[in-house]
Amino acid sequence: MRNVIIAGLAVAGLSLTACSKAEQSEAKSDAQNATAEAASTVKGAVNDVASSEDIAKAKADVNEAAEKAGEAVKAAGAEAKDAAAVAAKDVARDAKAKIHEATAPTPEDKAAAEKH
Repeated sequence: MRNVIIAGLAVAGLSLTACSKAEQSEAKSDAQNATAEAASTVKGAVNDVASSEDIAKAKADVNEAAEKAGEAVKAAGAEAKDAAAVAAKDVARDAKAKIHEATAPTPEDKAAAEKH
């Protein structure tokens, strides 16, 4: 493929030095043909690579990995949600106990209330 591109450039270079209109026209035509052939060769190579079994397998592997990653993220999210719910219940229970301790009457308060 590199040879085709080099040939195309050589023809283009020759077209610049061609003397007559006919030679310039022929050189231009040759350059266009060489460029078209190079483009066709590159396009064919790209299509061959794109349709190869290795590329198809790699694509399938990437899709499978993405699916597994998505499942792992979903599972981790569910675990985090459950852990957060347990932690929230613990915090609420502890806060309720602290509030009760802070507002519960002391023995002195009970004794004073009984005197009245």
